[in-house]
Amino acid sequence: MSLRTMDELLADQLDHLYAAEKHTIEMLPKLAGAASDPKLADFFRQHEKKTREHVTRLDEVFKQLDIKPGRSRARSETHAMKGLCEDCLTLANSGEAEPHVRDAALIGAAQHVEHDEMAGYGCARAWADVLGHPKVASMLETTLAEEREADSTLSRLAETINLAARGGSKAKDGSKPVVRTPAKTAAGKKA
Repeated sequence: MSLRTMDELLADQLDHLYAAEKHTIEMLPKLAGAASDPKLADFFRQHEKKTREHVTRLDEVFKQLDIKPGRSRARSETHAMKGLCEDCLTLANSGEAEPHVRDAALIGAAQHVEHDEMAGYGCARAWADVLGHPKVASMLETTLAEEREADSTLSRLAETINLAARGGSKAKDGSKPVVRTPAKTAAGKKA
């Protein structure tokens, strides 16, 4: 597929997102099974349901734009997301890892996936807006907000899981850990 126009660029990005969400759906049940922390396992199970909603929403986006998913063969099988998902699964299958350490690693790897999706949805939303597709832009913004919330939830889970992975509530030097709160955007919302 060529990228001569913004319409083609948007279609290409949507193909990337569609493939990314499909990879994520395959990965999340395995992460849930590998997580030792019940809240983390529940997050992965709930996020699988939310990811299925993202695919349904993307189907509607494709319909609104009158294009079919997978037009760009190269992007319908996204190597970057497939690699991120494989990294997650490698961590999930690391049987010799201490459970809390594996959970911390799973969170980090899952956040890599979320950040890739946030970047993709942000670009696609902006391009849909510029191209005069307000309904599509709104649907993509909804998914972007849900991906941000997933990332924020993972950050909150990491606060306690990272402490458990470290082996206690004090650092080696005896100091208490610094707990960071999520940054806020200019609009006052959590980033």
